[in-house]
This record gives sequence, structure tokens and C-alpha cells, in this order.
Amino acid sequence: MREYMTIIPAILDKWIRSRLDPPFKEEILARIGEIERSLSQLTRVVAPTATPPSNSLTVRELVANRYLMGSGIEIGAFASPLKVPSSALVTYVDNCTASEALTSLTVCGLTHKDFGVEEAGLVVPDIVDDGQFLRSVGDSTQDFVIANHVLEHYEDPLSGFKNILRVTKHGGTVYLALPDMRRCFDRVRVPTPIEHVLRDYEEGPKWSRAQAFREFGEVFVTEGMDKGLFPKLNGHEREQFIEEVISELEAAGFSIHFHAWTPDSMIEMFLTAKRHLKLNFEFEIVQQNGDEVLFVFRKSQ
Repeated sequence: MREYMTIIPAILDKWIRSRLDPPFKEEILARIGEIERSLSQLTRVVAPTATPPSNSLTVRELVANRYLMGSGIEIGAFASPLKVPSSALVTYVDNCTASEALTSLTVCGLTHKDFGVEEAGLVVPDIVDDGQFLRSVGDSTQDFVIANHVLEHYEDPLSGFKNILRVTKHGGTVYLALPDMRRCFDRVRVPTPIEHVLRDYEEGPKWSRAQAFREFGEVFVTEGMDKGLFPKLNGHEREQFIEEVISELEAAGFSIHFHAWTPDSMIEMFLTAKRHLKLNFEFEIVQQNGDEVLFVFRKSQ
């Protein structure tokens, strides 16, 4: 099993030295202490055994077995639902039906098979709803909410996280994973700064939409060429093709990664959400898990 994240000193240094005014230092030190205590709890939950887990999926399942019970929802399971313990009853929420999800992957001359998605593996949602808003899910109704590799697809991730907490019961659990941009196709992008995320929340994300599609489109074309899905082009032809792909992705409303984060910037975002939006939650787990970072939050009073 990979070693647990050792990012707390970096976050502390970053906030105190470059971002915080003196009045906030004591508060952030307390927040950092919460995370450190949570990490120490994690070592008891999934400590290495004689036969340690061999892959990231096993880590996901171990954490789920420890923290998920009762009835809850999973947002955007798509073709990779979280394996949950028998003590947990899951209702699946997605913004479209399974057949619509397949259709949405028919873009830029590609189909769902080019994305490695098989129809038989798709989760049929019980509730069709926009996961960023969860309008059909009542306040404080869920024992847990699962949202793996979801927030990066939201144009306004702070609103999405706020609504996840809204529907979670007091004392309930939020199980969330985000891709580590350093270990996926987002690695060539610049991490989304906290000022960007706050502006998306306060003004609405329309201002950043075109730039997000441009950044993602350039990465999308590069990855597609490397994998043989697109013809390899250079110079003017390449630039023209990128423009065409960006236009098609945006016109289709393709579910892109609107945001990209490192572990440090993820922590920064959640701490800012807690203070700026006055959200009530505590960190239970922060753990690097292969190419993603796992979070478990506990909704507090």
C-alpha cells in the first residue's frame, strides 16, 4: 500500500507564508491539526497487514467498508460504481440515462468504445438529476454521499460540494475522490487557483467556460493523437483541427474536466470552502490512492 500523504507541512507553509493574514493563522493551524488527527486515524483503519492491498481499488473498498453504512446516494457512478459493504444501500444519481450517456460519448468521430466504456457496464441511475445541484434530493436525507471523480466535471465545484453537504445528514459521511492532475492527462495544465474557483461560485462560471474547453480540448487532441484516435498533424493543420475539436466539444456540452488540482490545491479548496462558505464538516481521511486522492468528510453541526 502506498504511504499516506505527507502534505500537511506544505499546506501549512503555503497558507501561512503566502496567503494568510495574521488573524487567520490560528484558525488554519487548528484546521491543519484536524487533518493530522484524521490521517493518524487512517493508519488504524487501513494499516498494512501481512498481505497488503495490491491496488487502488482495494484501498477504496477498505475505506468504504469502514465509513459507509445506512442509505445514501452515489453521484456520477457511470461505469465505475464504488463497491460498498452490505451495510450500505445506494441510490444512483446521474444527469442522464444510461443510453443518453452512451450518446454523449459520440463526439469528434469517437464513440463510447474509444473511451473504453462498454454498455453492459453502465450503471442505470435511479434518479436523473444534475449532481451539482441535487434538486430532487432533500436536505439532510442521506447517511452518506459518494462522489468519485465528479467535482472536476462541475463548472462550479464549490456549489457542488455545498449541495453534497446539504443533502447529507448531520454526522453523515461524504466519500469523495479527485484525480491527481500530476498523474493523469491533466498533468500539462496549470492547477486551478482558488481565486478561480471562488469566482465561479460568486459570479457564476460562464466567464471561464470558453477557456476551460480550450484547455481541455488541447489536451484531448494531444491524448487522442498519442493513442491513435486522431491523425497526427503538425503546424497549421494541427491548430485548425484543435479549433474544430474545441468547437464540437463545447457544442455537444461534453463533460470535460473544468478544473484540475494537485493534492495541495484540493486541500486549499476544501479549507477555503469551510471558512468562506461557512460549511460544517470535518476531515476524516485524506489519502493518496494511486492517481487519485481520497477524502472522507464528516458533516458536523
